[in-house]
Amino acid sequence: MHRLSRNLGRALAALCVGICLAAPPAAAQEGTLVPGQPVMIALGDSWAAGAGSTSGNDYVTRLHARLADDYGCLPATGERAAAKCKQLQLVDLAVGGATTPSLIAGQLPAALALLEERNQDANPRNDVEVITLHIGGNDVVNPILGACLGGLTATCLTTIGAELAAYRADLTTVLSALREAAGPDTAIVIGTYDNPIGSCFLGSLPGAVALGELALEGGGPVPAGLHDVMRQVAAQFDVLVASVYGQLVPPDWVGGSDCLHPRDSGYAKVVEAFAATLGA
Repeated sequence: MHRLSRNLGRALAALCVGICLAAPPAAAQEGTLVPGQPVMIALGDSWAAGAGSTSGNDYVTRLHARLADDYGCLPATGERAAAKCKQLQLVDLAVGGATTPSLIAGQLPAALALLEERNQDANPRNDVEVITLHIGGNDVVNPILGACLGGLTATCLTTIGAELAAYRADLTTVLSALREAAGPDTAIVIGTYDNPIGSCFLGSLPGAVALGELALEGGGPVPAGLHDVMRQVAAQFDVLVASVYGQLVPPDWVGGSDCLHPRDSGYAKVVEAFAATLGA
């Protein structure tokens, strides 16, 4: 047990380093946006901020380029819609280490202000057309690892239930506010995660990989995992879910002491998941 505790302490320290060092990629800020042209907003944690990627290969930057190339922006249709999206601007508000509560406190007000300014004015051509999110992993990873690496005890199951209940409430706050401010025509897409534990040093701890699967997708004594909660809340507010789970393989992860982040090849798969969900 002493050895497991020492490994767990090392694991949590490594996760904290991976979270805290992540920073958002450069993107347009509200004051630099061109009037009259459409906007994409990105929200979320270190996945959305591109931790683990090389410069310009984070998924938000690549997805924005993909949408500008062939996404159909409203209110035009066909070729006119695609031409409009060639001027799609990016406002990336994602912050490494973000949790759903910190997103509510920091990123959400900025997003809502931009949505009010653009989607609630008289010009439909300057609207926020797409909102992407990746949030929730940091809400649950440390508490569940801390409570459950020793086994699926009563304390572990209670912790999982409490963390997921809190996530459900906070995600409901986020998605309901975004949908109300954006209106019915803006595409809102939240991405799932994949399980990196087998590709980093945590994979050597007994039961760690299975615990990651359980936390994300549920099963057995855990009727609903993080992704189940995500899907259920998203459905309430006409929010799409881009499913990344099960798509990344060991070379797609940073690995080693980083038990959180994809590398460039992994983020390429995240781009494809979001693009397919949006029909781009």
